Amino acid sequence: MSGRLPHRVDFTLLQHLQVLIEQRSVSRAAERLGIGQPAMSRILARLRDQFDDPLLVRGPRGMTPTPRAEALSGPLRAWLEAGESLLRDPGLDVGRMKRVFRLASTDFGLLSVVAPRIDRIAQEAPGAELAVDPLSDASLRRLEDGRLDLVLTGGKPDGARLKSRWLFRETYLGLARADHPVRRTTPTQAELLRWPHVVPSTGDGFGDAAADDPPDMAARRILMRAQSFALVPYLLQTSEAVALLPRRAAERFAAAHQDLQPFPAPEGMRPFDYHLVWHERSDGDAGTRWLVDALSAGFEAEGARA
Repeated sequence: MSGRLPHRVDFTLLQHLQVLIEQRSVSRAAERLGIGQPAMSRILARLRDQFDDPLLVRGPRGMTPTPRAEALSGPLRAWLEAGESLLRDPGLDVGRMKRVFRLASTDFGLLSVVAPRIDRIAQEAPGAELAVDPLSDASLRRLEDGRLDLVLTGGKPDGARLKSRWLFRETYLGLARADHPVRRTTPTQAELLRWPHVVPSTGDGFGDAAADDPPDMAARRILMRAQSFALVPYLLQTSEAVALLPRRAAERFAAAHQDLQPFPAPEGMRPFDYHLVWHERSDGDAGTRWLVDALSAGFEAEGARA
């Protein structure tokens, strides 16, 4: 024997070898595997070539394994069992899952999508952790290289290998102090230009929707560009500033702060679609599918009513 290593031996071929060693007969092995005896003989010939060993030789009581085949039998059985375990989909036990999911989002996404479902996530998967990175124009690329699992974004999820689930279509509202003069009537763009504005960040590298849609609003005076939506109500409470916000954020802040109230946004501010995005490599991952379903729960019914 040359002692060379076998090459290009596939999993199924090794399963056939184990059956041959156990049955010690080409005909019985063929019957057990549900194939013809000539096919089984060809498989044995391939195995002999691959291992450079006869593996089974004729003896007075039929086929007898060679010393090489005897030595292979125990380790081969264990290896095949381990291989089958790896290839078998064990299903997902969410309650026992221990996993960190990396998500990119603004705090608007956290307030609007994650916060309403965080209790469900904690109840169903107490071992799951959501690690949140700030949304940026690089977030979708980070999905592609595996540094992120999911992205919540109001931008169009471009990318041939990206998968997405539409969550909702969002409109805008203004927000200001309850006693602010801007709330006395439905303000025009010109009236809004009289007041300073607080503008929350929609992610590093993204534009300003209020400036992009109604062109005149690009001329408004910016008092502060806040790094998060959550800062906006505190900046409005103590100033003459106003803010143009996604409806869900404006309504949530007004409900939490009695001295703040929403007002209609100016005409021309286009709604935007909000998406949950992942890479196709995660499409078959049961954990990712569970989290996508958990985060998007309820939005399908909302979309049907819209």
